[in-house]
Amino acid sequence: MRTLQYIKNQFDNVMKPMVWDKTTQAKFMYIIKHPLVIKEKSMIPQWKFCTSSGDKRCTDNIGVSDILILDFDDPSYSIKTFENSFREFRYILHTSHSYDGVNQKFRVFLFLNEEYDLNRLFFKCHNTAFSPYHMLVNYFDCVDKASFVKAQFFKMPAITESNKPYYYKFNNGRLFNPFIDIGFEMKMAYDYCIDKQEEYLKELDRENQKYRSKFGKINLDKAREYIAECIENTQDGERHNQVFSLACWWKRIGGSYEEFEQNMPSWADSSYNKQMKRIRLEWAKLK
Repeated sequence: MRTLQYIKNQFDNVMKPMVWDKTTQAKFMYIIKHPLVIKEKSMIPQWKFCTSSGDKRCTDNIGVSDILILDFDDPSYSIKTFENSFREFRYILHTSHSYDGVNQKFRVFLFLNEEYDLNRLFFKCHNTAFSPYHMLVNYFDCVDKASFVKAQFFKMPAITESNKPYYYKFNNGRLFNPFIDIGFEMKMAYDYCIDKQEEYLKELDRENQKYRSKFGKINLDKAREYIAECIENTQDGERHNQVFSLACWWKRIGGSYEEFEQNMPSWADSSYNKQMKRIRLEWAKLK
């Protein structure tokens, strides 16, 4: 059943579910047509269509969805371009909090033909031929990549003052089918992405074991490159879980904390540094 989750603002990590009944639909439609008036961007409530297995906003708790939320803020990609390209599909479009009547900052709810497991639909596979995430990024021109982060929530329609410009559109059309509209390769990627990633990691493990048998130590060069790439490309909202899972895997194949901490991503902030300190203290317990 379609469920609308919301949080009070960007600092809130407790999801509040709302079943998609007539009351919730009416509230949703009202907010689309009558944006909230909130000066401070960080205090705008946020929402996401998905089921959940817990109330904490985190990757592990996000389930399935039949709506893609697409965020656009590239000046080279206009609202009119999107409307012309996707006129045959069912969607709801509204401008963003920073829209000034000229810039092209907007968000889209694109309705899908059925519910999809977001873990698979947004999965990043090392083999891009089996990576749904990369196929979505390539299909939707100029989309913000954060649109395909499982735990990413999106700000509700809002304006800074009541007289500020705002635009919305309800477009009736057919439901978007990723397996048809993107192509059969998307179905193959969706079905086999996790298996392909596991095969890749197992192959790295086998190479490491062969190297250790021959030279008495482990060659972690490929594994180190893989971890550095994964951490660097992880989107906001998934970083904490991704760093932790990679640290556990690195330890299992024989890597040290000192080697792991060398993978400093360009986005490293105080939260990342705090997590790394905790990982160092708990390194011996990681599995």
